[in-house]
Amino acid sequence: MKKRNGLIFASVLVVVFYVLACSMKLGEDSVLSAASFVYAGVFLAVIVLLLTGALADWVVVLGASSLMILTDAVFRKVGIMTEPVFTMPGLFGAFSGSTVWLVIMVFALSAGIGKSGLLNRIAIAILSVFPPTYTGAVVAMMCTGTVLSPLIPSVNAKVNILIPFATSTTEEMGIKPRSKGALGLFTACYLPAYLGGNAFLTGSVYVSVICGFITSYAAALGVEGASFNFVSWLVAASVWFVVLLAGTFLFCAVLCRPAEKVEFSKTFFKDRLKEMGAMRRDEKIAAAVLVIALLLWSTSSFHGMDTAMIGWAAICVMCATGLLAPSDFNTKIPWSLVVFIGSLLGMANYMSTLGWSDAIAGVLGPILAPLVASPWIFVPFICIFTYLLRFLIIEQNTALVVVMAIFGGLMHAAGMNLYVIIFTEFMSSMCWTVPYMNPFAMATLGVAGGKYVTFPEMRRASILYMAINLVGCTASIPLWYALGFLH
Repeated sequence: MKKRNGLIFASVLVVVFYVLACSMKLGEDSVLSAASFVYAGVFLAVIVLLLTGALADWVVVLGASSLMILTDAVFRKVGIMTEPVFTMPGLFGAFSGSTVWLVIMVFALSAGIGKSGLLNRIAIAILSVFPPTYTGAVVAMMCTGTVLSPLIPSVNAKVNILIPFATSTTEEMGIKPRSKGALGLFTACYLPAYLGGNAFLTGSVYVSVICGFITSYAAALGVEGASFNFVSWLVAASVWFVVLLAGTFLFCAVLCRPAEKVEFSKTFFKDRLKEMGAMRRDEKIAAAVLVIALLLWSTSSFHGMDTAMIGWAAICVMCATGLLAPSDFNTKIPWSLVVFIGSLLGMANYMSTLGWSDAIAGVLGPILAPLVASPWIFVPFICIFTYLLRFLIIEQNTALVVVMAIFGGLMHAAGMNLYVIIFTEFMSSMCWTVPYMNPFAMATLGVAGGKYVTFPEMRRASILYMAINLVGCTASIPLWYALGFLH
């Protein structure tokens, strides 16, 4: 019923705005044109379809882009539009840009490294160093997640590797299911691995998407964007990252500490490391490729080599050595997500060029001016606004598009670089307060076994993250001033 209603409502929106487009007079002096109303109808229909899950997300944005291109041809034929507006280069140009190729590289590199088994060995090696106490286990989980963060761009791979260790440690310590201690070990593993990766250019596919949106919206709005290398991204996110780690430790080691003393065998992880034996050929290849790639990524400001191309060179080495098979490239890259991201980036560009950013800013500007005038008000507001918005909008990228439609046109006048709003919004959108907000969180519970931590407990970790993110983004304001992102 929900899907059917979504399809009906989306179709009605398209028809209504197409009628408005047809009623526009050629040469009429207006900020909005016939193409503006075509775009608005299709864009609103996209949001409705994504909200209701009526169709797969990539089908929605790909179909919407195709519809606009077809409409462009028909409307020019009958004289409603005089110049081409919705074109292949305009709507699908992102597929020839750096962002989409960076996203594909992230998934391919993750597939090769994950297949090698190297991350498993690194994780166990780090865990075996720490004391066999509850606090030691918390620190071990956090350190492991932090060390692995820049090594592999797939948050799914990192969390799926580490969460079983949190479960086995909880069981070995005799901690009760659904207790504070069980949640503490789970959270110590989950937050640094899943969210901490966003502090590194190579640590999360979400970073690639954020960079793509910054470039895309900057070009569309005609304002200054921001470009990053490994070091500059880490610096920009450093305060947020420190707050994330500090807040996670206080919650896990102090608030979730079991009342009774718990320990596990001193040789628990060391025995597992021995069972793995010597490093295999694939692990050695993956280690060598990773070390060289990380060195090149972190020194890109000196040699000037593109981050994505460094990753692609590493992928080619993996393919040449047999670590990554052609079938892996076909099956382990989520191509539907790639199509969704590329098509959505193309659609987002039109928000400004067709006048909607200016129109929305003109209407909401006087109302929102007090919020946008001060970063100390605006940044916390965007965090809270996004938390509430996520109850309505399931897809993170869609939530960002909505936020940018409302506030994007106001950023330049307020002296804010787009990095500030896009980073703040995207980090805020990664919560999982209710199950439908974040399917990945539900998948992680499945990997963990669903015995020691269930969703009601995991919701507490989401509330924790929301508080940490609010503090972290707000505390980053002085740093963003120093970096020139705020004026």
